[in-house]
Amino acid sequence: MLDAIMFLSGAMVMVLEMVGARLLAPHLGTSVIVWTSLIGVVLASLSVGYWLGGRLADRTLSRRTLSRILAGAALSVLAVALAHGRVVGWVAGGLDSLYVAAVVAAVVLFAVPGVLCGMVSPYVVRLALSDMDTSGAVVGRLYAVSTTGSILGTFLGGMVLVSWFGSTLILHGVAACLLGASLLAHPRAPLARLAMLAAVGGLAWASHAYAAFSERYYGVRVTETPYNHIRVYDATQAGRPMRLLATDPGRYQSAAYPDDMAELALPYTRFYALGPALVPQARRVLMLGGGGYSVPKWLLSGRAGLDADALRVDVVELDPGMTGVARRHFGLADDARLRIFHEDARAFLNRRAARLAGGEGGAGGMSGPNGPNRYDLIFTDIFNSYYSVPFHVGTVEAARHMRALLADDGAVVMNIISAAGGEDGRLFRAIRAAFAASFADVRVYAVATADSADYVQNLMLVARPVAGLPEAPAASLPPEVREMQARRLNLPDVPRDGVPPLTDEYAPVERYALGLVRWR
Repeated sequence: MLDAIMFLSGAMVMVLEMVGARLLAPHLGTSVIVWTSLIGVVLASLSVGYWLGGRLADRTLSRRTLSRILAGAALSVLAVALAHGRVVGWVAGGLDSLYVAAVVAAVVLFAVPGVLCGMVSPYVVRLALSDMDTSGAVVGRLYAVSTTGSILGTFLGGMVLVSWFGSTLILHGVAACLLGASLLAHPRAPLARLAMLAAVGGLAWASHAYAAFSERYYGVRVTETPYNHIRVYDATQAGRPMRLLATDPGRYQSAAYPDDMAELALPYTRFYALGPALVPQARRVLMLGGGGYSVPKWLLSGRAGLDADALRVDVVELDPGMTGVARRHFGLADDARLRIFHEDARAFLNRRAARLAGGEGGAGGMSGPNGPNRYDLIFTDIFNSYYSVPFHVGTVEAARHMRALLADDGAVVMNIISAAGGEDGRLFRAIRAAFAASFADVRVYAVATADSADYVQNLMLVARPVAGLPEAPAASLPPEVREMQARRLNLPDVPRDGVPPLTDEYAPVERYALGLVRWR
C-alpha cells in the first residue's frame, strides 16, 4: 500500500508540473522565464512539504492522517482546475513584470498542491519504518519507487496526456488519482471521499461540456499539443472576417481571411514578397516554421509572382499538432508541390548540410553552387514564443548551414521580433552578425516603421550569399514591394555595442532575449 502511494504521489507531482506550463501559457507565454518560475516554485514547495511532513510524522503517525494529506492535495489540485484561468489572468493583468507575474502565478496555483504532495514522502517513510536494522533498505526502496513514479509521470504528462486531453481535464485526473491514493491509505469511512471522487468526475464532465459550448457559441477552439497551447478564434478587421491563431497571451502568431485562405493577412508576412522580388526565378523554397501555413499557401497560390506550377515548397514545422490545426481551420490542403517535415528546424538543417558535405544529394544531387536540390529561397519564421527566437537557428553554425543549402543567387528571409538598436536590439544584432559571417549581403527591413531603430517590431533580415547580384528594376515591381524596400534600415556594418555573433558553443542568447521585448 505504501509503495503504491509513493509511486502515485511521485507520478502526480510530475504530471502537475508538466501541465502547469500549459495553464500559464495563455496568459504568460511559454518562454524560459515561465518554465524557470514554475520549476523553482514547485521545488521550493516540495522542500517545504518534506520538512512539514517529517515534523508531522514525528508528532502524530496514522494512516488516517496520511489519507487526509492526500485528500487535501486532491482538493487543492481541484481548486487549481476550477480557478486557474481567472487567477492567472488576474495576476498577468495586475503585474507589469513577466518575471514577477510568472513567479506569483506559479506560487498561487502550485504552492499548496506542492507542499501537500511533498508531505507524503516523509510521512510514508515514517509509517514504513518498523525495524532500524532495515531502515536504509526501506527508505531506499520507497524513494526508488517514488522516483520511478516521477519518471513515468514525466513521460506520461509530456508525451501522452497533453496530446490527448485538455489541461483542465488532466488536473481533474490528478485530483482523482490522489483521492484514490487517499482511499488506499485509509479504506475505512470512505463515503466522504467517494462523494468527492464523484464530484471530480462531474466537474470534469462539466468542464468538457463547457469547452464544447465555448467552441460552438464563442468560436474559440483550443488544441493542446506536446509543444503548444493553441487557440483559434474568429475576429473582424476593417469589417472583414479574420481567423487568428494564438499560442501566447495578447498576441496572435498566424491569421487568415476565411473568404480567401491564400491571402496574406498579417503585415509582416507580406514582407516575404522581398524574396521573390530578389529571386524571381525561384523554384525551390524552404520554409522553417509552419504555423498557420500562410506563406506556403500564398506561394503555391501563384500570388508571389513565381511560376507556381514549377514551384516546390518544403516546410519544416516542429509541432504536428500545429499542422493539424492548419488543416482543420486554415485551409491547408494536400498538394504534390508541398512537403512537410515534422522536426526541429536546426536538426533538419544539420542533416541536409551533412548530406551535402558527404556528397549525398538525393535525386538530382545537391552538388554545385546551384544544384537542383539546393533552395532558391529560405524563409524563416520560428519562435519559441512571442518573446524569443530559438537561439539555435540564429547562430553562426545555423547560418552556415543555410548558406550551404542555398543557391548562390538565392536569398534567406528571416522574421525577428526586436528592435534594431538599443537594449532591446541586442539579440537581433547578434543574429545579424552571425549571418554576416556567412552571407556577403545582409539587409534589414522594418515592417512597422523605419524611422526609429529602437522601436520593437517585426524586422525582416534578408541575406544573400553574393554581393552585387542583379536585381529587378524598381519600376517592374509591384507598388507594395517598392514600399517594403523603402523601409530598409540604414545600419552600420559592425554592431554598435560590440554584441558578438551567436554561436552554438557560446550563445549568450538568454541574456539578450530576456530583455528583448517588454512583455506587455
